[in-house]
Amino acid sequence: MSKLAHAQQESTELALTGSGRAAPPARDLLLQAASDLMIELGTPDVSLHAIARRAGVTAPLVKYYFGGKEGLLLALVERDTARSLAQLEALNALELDPLSKLKLHIKGIARTYSRYPYLVGLLNHLLRESRTEASEQIKTSFVTPLIDAQRRIVEDGIAAGQLRPIDPDHLYYMIVGACNYLFSSRVVFANIMGEKLNGPEFERDFAHSVIDVILHGLRV
Repeated sequence: MSKLAHAQQESTELALTGSGRAAPPARDLLLQAASDLMIELGTPDVSLHAIARRAGVTAPLVKYYFGGKEGLLLALVERDTARSLAQLEALNALELDPLSKLKLHIKGIARTYSRYPYLVGLLNHLLRESRTEASEQIKTSFVTPLIDAQRRIVEDGIAAGQLRPIDPDHLYYMIVGACNYLFSSRVVFANIMGEKLNGPEFERDFAHSVIDVILHGLRV
C-alpha cells in the first residue's frame, strides 16, 4: 500500500470512528467484537449494528472493511482457522506413530471448538446460505484438509496394526460432534454446571476424556 493510500485509509477510519486518537486496527476490533458476541450469545446470528457497537465504531466501517456481513463472517472464519491449519500442517510433518498423531489431533479439535464454539455453526451458515467463491474457498481450505488429514492418520493406524478397522469419516463425525456439541451448547449447560465448563483446565480434561473413550474403542 502506498503512503498516500495508507494516509487516506487512516483518514477514512478516523472519520468513521469519530476519534482522533490512535487505536488498534478497526478491522481487528470488529472481528474480535463479532467473536465475543457469538460466544456470549451462543449463536453466530449477530447483527452488524451490535458488532459495531461492541467494537466502538460506526456501522459503515463494517462495509468499508468487509463489504457487508458475509464478508465479515468469512474473514472471521479465516482468522479462527488459521492457527488450526498451521498446527495441522505441523502435525502431518511430525515423525510420530499414527496413534500419537490421533491423540494430538483430537486435542487440537477440542481446543479449536473450545475457543471458537460458534465455528461449526458459522461454517454451516456460510456454506448453506452463500454460494460465493470466498465461501467455497473456506470449504476447500479448512473443512476438506481437516477431514483428509484425519482420514490419513486413521488409515495409517489401521495399516500399522495400531487401530482396528473403522470408517475414517464416521470417526470424524464422532470426534467433531462430541467437541462441537458441548462447546456450542456451553451457554445452556453453564446454567446447570456453572463455571465447570470454562477455562483451559476443563478444555484439557474434556479432550483427555474424548481421547480415552475413542481410543479404547479403536485400539487393536
